[in-house]
Amino acid sequence: MAGKSVVVGIDGSAAAARAAAFGWQLARAARVDCRLVHAIPDTWFSDYVGQPTMGARALLDEIIEHARERMEEAIAPAVPAGAAARVEVLVGRPAAVLRAAAEADNAQYVVVGGKHHTSVGRALGGSTAQDLVRTLDRPLLAVGERDAPVRRVLVALDLSAASRPTLGAARRLARLLNAELRVLHVVEPVRVPLTIPFVLDEAEIAQRAETAFARFERTAAGVPHGEWLVRRGAATDTIADQAAEWAADVVVVGSHGKGWVDRVLIGSATERLLGVLPATVLVVPTGRPTRRVRLPRKVGAKPRRRGKKQAVAA
Repeated sequence: MAGKSVVVGIDGSAAAARAAAFGWQLARAARVDCRLVHAIPDTWFSDYVGQPTMGARALLDEIIEHARERMEEAIAPAVPAGAAARVEVLVGRPAAVLRAAAEADNAQYVVVGGKHHTSVGRALGGSTAQDLVRTLDRPLLAVGERDAPVRRVLVALDLSAASRPTLGAARRLARLLNAELRVLHVVEPVRVPLTIPFVLDEAEIAQRAETAFARFERTAAGVPHGEWLVRRGAATDTIADQAAEWAADVVVVGSHGKGWVDRVLIGSATERLLGVLPATVLVVPTGRPTRRVRLPRKVGAKPRRRGKKQAVAA
């Protein structure tokens, strides 16, 4: 993925310092620039119609300079000497500021600290990471609670058409950071309405999913043999369990499935993972949901025949 930079959002917290360290390491590995961006709210400035007075402009400049000094002090221990002096302070909502910076710079990644928001903060307006998951059109890294170098990358695939771009992004990250890569597919329990008058064979459905996953593996060369896993259970819990069991440093998932309004109201598996995983999460935008990989037919089953349309008499 070609790009000019890695954009890192910072806010003076310990989580943001970890994000700055991770973003700087990633930019150095990708041989691109690392932009450290801090956003200050524009609510104070919004009271002015048109251009603010000279006094108001001077005060805003003073606020920006003070914010820059605080950000430099907060991240200085986490980045190479002199890097903290490059902090950019921009006015606006954090998610919008980072999105605009990434678009202007054609950034390869946007990196934020994903683990310092509180339940009160989420209730009032959500975290910057979750806002970006809903709106960003490029990979987002929500940096976790660990300071150790990245050695293991776990990617979760769902056998939809989004699987290939998600796997591709995981491979690129693992290659950049010289990390191991493991591929996981979760077969979730079948949920059917009580009104359906027949019983589904979950064992058969799981077997067909495993066969489809094996077929996908054969067409996706590049991951070491034996690093492809199939597990059963609820997607969020199973991914979290596998990440903990393998001590994954980064978990890669695709962001797709529901429309924006649905995700604002009820959330998504991707957004839930941001809240439960101590590891860093790479979210790969994959667009609107697409058709899933067709599962193999049961052996001996007759193929479906499409009926021809019958002419209707006038």
